[in-house]
Amino acid sequence: MSKSAKPATLADVARLAGVSVPAASRALNGGVRGKQSGSPELRSRVEEAARTLGYSVSPAAQAIKGGRARTVAFIVGDIDDFGSATMIAGIMHAAEEHGVSVAVRTTRDDSAREIELLAQLRGERHLAVVMATSRTTDAAREAAVKEQLKVLSDHGARIVVIGDNDLGFPTVTVDNRHAARLLAEGLADAGKRRFAMVSGPDIELTALERVGGFAEGLAARGIEVAERDIVHTEFSRDGGYRAVEQLRDRLAELDVIAAMSDAMAVGVIARLRELGVSTPADIEVTGFDHVPMLGDVLPGFSTVEVPLEHFGGAALELALALDNGAVPAETIALSATPILHGTPLVTV
Repeated sequence: MSKSAKPATLADVARLAGVSVPAASRALNGGVRGKQSGSPELRSRVEEAARTLGYSVSPAAQAIKGGRARTVAFIVGDIDDFGSATMIAGIMHAAEEHGVSVAVRTTRDDSAREIELLAQLRGERHLAVVMATSRTTDAAREAAVKEQLKVLSDHGARIVVIGDNDLGFPTVTVDNRHAARLLAEGLADAGKRRFAMVSGPDIELTALERVGGFAEGLAARGIEVAERDIVHTEFSRDGGYRAVEQLRDRLAELDVIAAMSDAMAVGVIARLRELGVSTPADIEVTGFDHVPMLGDVLPGFSTVEVPLEHFGGAALELALALDNGAVPAETIALSATPILHGTPLVTV
């Protein structure tokens, strides 16, 4: 193209490809606002026309290799969550080593926003999309997420899911159920007998796996937990704080309140202290995740060490293996370590 020649426009691309301008736009942007980007043959024709004319979708497209940015979209539920922050740090450190960038997106734990966000990602043309949001027992919601991920995959994005799921994409996970069982058995063996459990929403797979495993561990020691002493609320500090209110009239009967995340445990402890209940002297509070930043706040805290920072790195390795044409394992299972009163038990 000569110095005096005008830059190619989208209309020029559409004309050369023999399609309408809207069709060309959808093909180059991966389909937006719920519209499909056309058949593979149409997309290929439009992309070839764009290359021939030297047309770029945007200035950022200059950084795209093979039509796709060297970025990974990392989707979390809540960026303020302790666990999410640790996973974000992990994937960013790994990304630096591999020369890719990370674009963090948050669903704000809103299922409708989750679907909208996945639809928006089609036009951003990321190398990979890593999902680290909580999966659920809501069949309609999971089907909608799976469909959105399939569209992204069909458009060339590598998909990796963190956590328990049935979405059908490469997964990084940990055995929450078995780890929770081992922690419960350890607490029972230490002489604890009266338990309550505080966990996330009862439709979230992680919440159900952790509660189920903990209950199994107690049952193996002849201990049952009444339904009224299993509280499901938000997986957050505030959720733990509010959960204590549902247990308030029975606090004198409890030895342990087992929170299924460290963040929830912090909320439980805060509310107990306000009520004049000493921890762990009056009631022991346990967590799950072993978030590093809480080590100085809760020394000797019984919990389960989940390798949160490694989740992001392992997910990125899976995505890059897919990008390089390798055939990675369908699932990477990371190890979790129950920690009883500051002492690691066994890695699972």
